Amino acid sequence: MMTDKEMNTGKWITAAASLLAFMGIGVVDPLLPSIAESIGASHSQVEMLFTAYIFTMAIMMIPIGIVAGKLGDKKLIVIGLFIVTIFALLCGLSDTIGALSIFRAGWGFGNSMFMATAMTMLIALSETPGHAIGIYEASMGLGMAFGPLLGGILGNISWRYPFFATACLIFIAFLLILFKVKEPKKVAPAPTEKNEVAIKQMLHLFKYRPFLQIAFSGMFYYYCFFTILAYSPLILGLSAIQIGFVFFAWGLCLALGSAKISHALEFRFNSKQILKGSLLACAVILALLGFIDNIAVDIGLIVISGLILGINNALFTTTVMEHSPYARSVTSGAYNFVRWLGAAFAPLCSGLLSEALGMKMPFIVASVICLAGMGLLFIKLKPSHFTLQQSTSIESE
Repeated sequence: MMTDKEMNTGKWITAAASLLAFMGIGVVDPLLPSIAESIGASHSQVEMLFTAYIFTMAIMMIPIGIVAGKLGDKKLIVIGLFIVTIFALLCGLSDTIGALSIFRAGWGFGNSMFMATAMTMLIALSETPGHAIGIYEASMGLGMAFGPLLGGILGNISWRYPFFATACLIFIAFLLILFKVKEPKKVAPAPTEKNEVAIKQMLHLFKYRPFLQIAFSGMFYYYCFFTILAYSPLILGLSAIQIGFVFFAWGLCLALGSAKISHALEFRFNSKQILKGSLLACAVILALLGFIDNIAVDIGLIVISGLILGINNALFTTTVMEHSPYARSVTSGAYNFVRWLGAAFAPLCSGLLSEALGMKMPFIVASVICLAGMGLLFIKLKPSHFTLQQSTSIESE
């Protein structure tokens, strides 16, 4: 049995590692214009740095969610962080957009191991699932804030430096998890049954309508999230350090929305009802970004969007966990696959849309997609043939 001190230490080290992992997503953000200029890449080509990373991460969520229970959360987290360290270094040494995209895909593979298991590790180390989700989402927000800041400050010298700095930070997180965090003991099925049960759970979860409703709404929403994060730096016309500070402020709002405001709202309202309103607010912000052509207004809208996006991030995570009858590792793997799939297409589609239809069109399209995600939540589901009783029978096989 772990002592309270060991659990508390493990919880906060895992949270810090989560912050560093999420920094890796946003660190590229302020670098996009300078990378495009240095390497001679178009908008759609430079957006592949996000798409390759996120698409690989999304695809790997399914197998990793299935094997997580067998291998253990800590082992996957440690392996994932080590892989990220290697590919972050390779990104910094790259000279072509093709090589950068491939190494970002490798980075996404390593990060998928971390993303699929970090939250379940935090839940096991925390007093309540809600407390763990709050810490995880706050780490995400702060990581999204400090990533662009790091990228902006170091990227102002050279676009390569943020990759080297991220590799060093992730390696520190790898060492801390490896030597300072003990894996909580879990009551689980026999080893010979774990994979089979997890696969059956995953397959049945994709037939479970309450889960699918939230997950696909989340997929549409994450398309919108990454339109703001990955595409908007290209339309601001700012230097790397200026973009870094814009998204630092955005990330702080993201952390505030996910860690504080979302939980305050949950105490008073139903989470689905809040999501309907917050998705509408997100759609309005995207529409304004699409129709208003003023840099100061665009910056203000981007920063304010962080609050709404933070609320959505936390609420989608808690809501999808509430609507799944299965183990959190399986649910997390399935949901992460669906939501990150939406995120993967946003950067590339935004780049192509801007080249074909104008710089502002990606925001208008994202606004419509956000409304579609909101509309999914208004659909009244008929009672599902799949029940919690069936899930119990699967686990007992």
